[in-house]
Amino acid sequence: MNPSHILIWNVRGLNSVARRNVVRSLVVSTKIDIVCLQETKMVAISREIILSMLGSDFDNNYICLPSVGASGGILIAWRSRLGAIQASRMDNHSASVQFCSASGSPWWLTCVYGPQDNQEKL
Repeated sequence: MNPSHILIWNVRGLNSVARRNVVRSLVVSTKIDIVCLQETKMVAISREIILSMLGSDFDNNYICLPSVGASGGILIAWRSRLGAIQASRMDNHSASVQFCSASGSPWWLTCVYGPQDNQEKL
């Protein structure tokens, strides 16, 4: 099955329940199939957080790249109706998921977040 709605958002921290509630409201109201959140600022995202923020359709259908301190962090989550992913990949500043379309053609979704200090910006 192909996704009909994808949300890519720089949330600037999911430690706040209020921010997670805003994400939940947006996911519910727009029927988003895939959620990509950058700058989660969370070292770990538990199943309980996924369930409260996105709902049961996203249960066990997510990958996350942890933040480094209070910088970075990526979450990619997808509705269970999209099926199992073909592959996933985590790098220093990106997370990728390979889906298979309804026609059987695989495609990749990559979410990138690159925190940089002043030296790296040069």
